[in-house]
Amino acid sequence: MRGITAQLPIQGYTMTIDNPLISIYMPTWNRQQLAIRAIKSVLRQDYPHWEMIIVDDCSSQYEQLQQYVDGLNDSRVQYTRNAINSGACAVRNQAILQAKGQFITGIDDDDEWTPNRLSLFLEHKHQLMNHAFLYANDYVCEGEVYSQPASLPLYPKSPFSRHLFYKRNIVGNQVFSWAWRFKESLFDTELKAAQDYDIFLRMVMAYGEPWKIEAATQILHINHGEMQITSSPKKFSGYFRFYRKHKARFDRASKKYQLFTLYQIRNKRMTWKTFLTLLSVRNGKRWVDGLRSK
Repeated sequence: MRGITAQLPIQGYTMTIDNPLISIYMPTWNRQQLAIRAIKSVLRQDYPHWEMIIVDDCSSQYEQLQQYVDGLNDSRVQYTRNAINSGACAVRNQAILQAKGQFITGIDDDDEWTPNRLSLFLEHKHQLMNHAFLYANDYVCEGEVYSQPASLPLYPKSPFSRHLFYKRNIVGNQVFSWAWRFKESLFDTELKAAQDYDIFLRMVMAYGEPWKIEAATQILHINHGEMQITSSPKKFSGYFRFYRKHKARFDRASKKYQLFTLYQIRNKRMTWKTFLTLLSVRNGKRWVDGLRSK
């Protein structure tokens, strides 16, 4: 079938089966400058056959972002501002359901990509035959000025194991997969925290373990001072809902780890009885680390 072409739903681009369309979803809310930075990193990709679906969750400040997208005059970048605020999961799902690509991935509006992120994922797309999704390492930026991403600290992710994944999200905030898998899974709009963890866990259960790429292709910006899409007061209730949703598949060690996490999120002092019940080598280390950070 090599050489068969199909017109993309994006003016000016033609693709073959060797150059599939990749859909990119990005929710945003009141972070115009950061969102523009994220868009610029997508525009710098060395793989050109993509569409970017930006859904603005009814920002009060949006004119600069809208003007920037309009000024690009690039039909690959699509911007929609919703009339009502519906939450991050709902707007992610809105973008995913609009996606026309064969593959899909996401970007948070406060992060950036290295120029080879999409092409590197495509090099490993054959792994999706037996794996739920692909994921890669990240760089971390805590507000410092940098010229090259490689000068930033590396955030290496663990090789995948269910033993670790049932305790914490070891794959990060973005993955790459077939678009139909995301459309069948979708984000849980009832969750106010652990939203990425939840959909990735469900995808692993449905489609198999993921494949890790040993390269860093994303820059996670933290401590940037902008408003977070998921507010901290909702984090405990959201994570507790996530735990109750999935606890039946967790083994005893994983339940201990997850419950310890809930206490940490709530920042509540444990009774000695609770502490001894949840005590494990890993949780003991987390407790000591918590004392040192105070």
